[in-house]
Amino acid sequence: MANLIDVAKKAGVSKTLVSRVVNGQKGVGEESRKKIMKAMRELNYIPNGTARALVTGRTAMIGIILDSLCEPYFFELIKGIQHEIMNSNYHVIFCSGENSAELKEQYIDFFASGRTDGVIIYGSNYDDIELISRISQSNFPIAVIENVMEDDSVNNVIVENGYGSRLVVEHLYETGCRNILHITGTKFSKVATDRQKGYEDAMKELGLSPVTFDCGDFKIDLGEKMVEEYLQKTGRNALPDAIYFGADTLAYGGMRALKRHGIRIPEDIKIAGFDDDDPFSYGVREPLPGLTTIRQPLYNLGVETVKLLIAQIRNPGMKREKRIFYPELIVRESTKKLPE
Repeated sequence: MANLIDVAKKAGVSKTLVSRVVNGQKGVGEESRKKIMKAMRELNYIPNGTARALVTGRTAMIGIILDSLCEPYFFELIKGIQHEIMNSNYHVIFCSGENSAELKEQYIDFFASGRTDGVIIYGSNYDDIELISRISQSNFPIAVIENVMEDDSVNNVIVENGYGSRLVVEHLYETGCRNILHITGTKFSKVATDRQKGYEDAMKELGLSPVTFDCGDFKIDLGEKMVEEYLQKTGRNALPDAIYFGADTLAYGGMRALKRHGIRIPEDIKIAGFDDDDPFSYGVREPLPGLTTIRQPLYNLGVETVKLLIAQIRNPGMKREKRIFYPELIVRESTKKLPE
């Protein structure tokens, strides 16, 4: 296997110049840099990452902790992170926290012990806040997506979920709905509680009475089960004008149950969700009406978070920032206004 001396000999330069190129340091002329890069390619020279980190004090690695690597919901976020990373000299390690604060803590301790230069944490579970606060006090570069940090010690990128709920409620009101039910996923998630609060505030401002049911999670089968139980208790003659689900996954399950009972969407009831998830990605194969929903700028969240984290890595003394993104309403068949 080729080493620095081999590269230096082939390029006709000193070992010191080769070392500077490998470690991304200054003091190398453009002509010499080209010779060194050419020699490295011809010799199939692969720099030793550990040795380089000892010289530069950096690993050129960033750790990414998501709640899941399998959920289709995260794909656009991952794409944004990867594309922005490609514009830098960094590489990424993706990990699944599986909604476990304990597992996330293990990953953070691993990343912060010299394996990476910084970490991005996605998640809105309230259990994560104490963990994030602890790591932020160590001055290890960190950026948080979704969970809202109250202090200014952490770079924070968030979506205004409450605003998204307001858009849904106002849209349903404009289509003639007055009895609007909300089905949420879990009260252990800030995303869920923010969406619920946005719904409740919008309903009250319109002079309507909010009614919320909690499924306990955002899974399709739980949305289906909740609607089944609701129909068993109230019967199809007491349907609300609309159901706003706190996630599209819940909405798809609820729509399945309604369809099974012969309840038409949007003729008999209007349905809205949140996230703009593709039903086929979640195994929904039966034909359902196009779902009105809230689309989050996940790609942009990924790009912006990487920019903030790398800026902090390069300038540890920089002021931490909070970036807020606003989602948009996507109107489809499930809330179509019927002719008078």
